Amino acid sequence: MPDDNIYKLNKTGISIILPAYNEERRIKLTISGLRSYLKSKKYIYEIIAVDDGSTDRTVNVLKDMLASDLRIITITKSGKGTAVKEGVLSANYEYVFFMDADLSTDVDEITKFINIFKKEKDLGIIIGSRYLPNGSVIIQPPFRNFVGKTFSFVKSKLLGIDFYDSQCGFKAFRLETGKRIFSKSEIRGFSFDVEILYIALLNNIKVKEVSVNWHHKPGGHVNIMADSLPMLVELIRVFLNKNKYIL
Repeated sequence: MPDDNIYKLNKTGISIILPAYNEERRIKLTISGLRSYLKSKKYIYEIIAVDDGSTDRTVNVLKDMLASDLRIITITKSGKGTAVKEGVLSANYEYVFFMDADLSTDVDEITKFINIFKKEKDLGIIIGSRYLPNGSVIIQPPFRNFVGKTFSFVKSKLLGIDFYDSQCGFKAFRLETGKRIFSKSEIRGFSFDVEILYIALLNNIKVKEVSVNWHHKPGGHVNIMADSLPMLVELIRVFLNKNKYIL
């Protein structure tokens, strides 16, 4: 548990959730980069790596990096939604981030989001966006852009969620808000982002969408063709679960 003295000293406490599945080739670089950045900013922090049943050496690599700032949670292969949920529910610090293990988003976005939280006291969630028209830098294949925008259109019509980019793998929560929302979440797959935003909106939790710089990196685990139909099925399930989401 965090030391209460960090709040008395006006220190900023951050929990970073890293869902990981077969990330042996890049998880070490990601954690090293996060450690270097967070220490340079003098944040109090914890990194929570949630291994989603990896079949490679991901867990071994994580164990080799164990220190007081890193915790490892292992679960049976369940899906990214479950991995993020486990991480958020075990988080300790006042600002909870989850991000992809490939670190596609610049680490400087962490400080940008924290500064927004500090200015807007009623804000519960900040979501990174690759598609806002006010200046995000997006480097990814055009077909991924097309599929993402198609998914957003369906999501908007079915659930009334009008954010430009619900699926960006970079989001932040105030601790209490994150725990309340994820205590209600059920979606295990890649549509969990939509579910948590739907829960937030149903409960009048303020959400802000902020542009982030994003550089697509090969080796991810979303198969655009194979995963699109299951994600649409999950959207329907979210719609049908509406009454379960009231906090």
